[in-house]
Amino acid sequence: MKTTSDIIDGVPVIEKLSVDELPSGKHRFFFKATTDALGNYHRIPVIVIKGRYEGTKLFIQSTVHGDEVQGIDVIHQLLPHLNPESLHGTVVLVPGANPPGMQLASRYFPSQNDGQTLTNLNRMMPGDAKSSSAASRFAYVLWHHLYMDNADIFLDLHTQSTGTAFPMFLFADYRDEEVRRLASLQPADQIKEDDGIDGSVETEMVAAGIPSLTVELGCANVFDPDMTARGVQGILNTMVNYSMIDGEIDLMSIESYVGNDDVSITTDHGGFARPLVKLNEDVSEGQIVATMTNAFGDVTAEFTAPCDGRVLSICTTPLREPGATLVQLLRRV
Repeated sequence: MKTTSDIIDGVPVIEKLSVDELPSGKHRFFFKATTDALGNYHRIPVIVIKGRYEGTKLFIQSTVHGDEVQGIDVIHQLLPHLNPESLHGTVVLVPGANPPGMQLASRYFPSQNDGQTLTNLNRMMPGDAKSSSAASRFAYVLWHHLYMDNADIFLDLHTQSTGTAFPMFLFADYRDEEVRRLASLQPADQIKEDDGIDGSVETEMVAAGIPSLTVELGCANVFDPDMTARGVQGILNTMVNYSMIDGEIDLMSIESYVGNDDVSITTDHGGFARPLVKLNEDVSEGQIVATMTNAFGDVTAEFTAPCDGRVLSICTTPLREPGATLVQLLRRV
């Protein structure tokens, strides 16, 4: 544990987290990451619930993409369920891992290196302390000073990007049996068997031997009570299964659809999009799934499903530029 003498709003500031050094109980910190272009430190809120008994270290993070705030509500609503007196193990909670992106309601990590740069922080792990990229340096500090040695299991909470919607959906590397186990505990509508993306938290955690899921919880920039309830229940199921708390596993009567291939239906010209299908709907090859109209209301294009599948994502913002996704399907091949 590396502490500083700083206290902000009564909360101590740390430079490195080591939960093994903490006594049992509830702890709040600001984690001191890298500095911005004005020399001010990015400070990330961290909550640690250290159990009275030894057990699993569960790390839960939200909003590494700054517009994907749903997981913050999940974390806030989870807190009343966590009692250190009866807890076996430790729960680390980060409600907002990308403060500068959050301030802009942006998916990206903004920096001022050689003009404004917007970087996908969830492609930069585990980072580089000597990089010319501010985002890579920030990722390095998160990975090495906040994540490492504090996680046996990692749940990274996301949503779809601004202008699009997911159901509750998991990216899960099914080649790892512990990842399969984690996925089976979430009340998810859909799961993609996925080999991962280099630089993402989930993929790099699995490569480091730490079972991890990317948990997608609906739409960006909103708190959806249904998604909150399901996200909380998935975490409680995980804690029950890993003997961190007593209780019963509840999948909320949801049977997950598991696919291994996603197919995007995109537009080649701009206009006003109208999806004609709903999330989790089964569609058939050739079925019309969306239309595009011009400013006069004329239908300029109809878009059909190129294959059978289940609707994984739809656009929620009508204005679509060329190349934009209208509908995304999940299927098994």
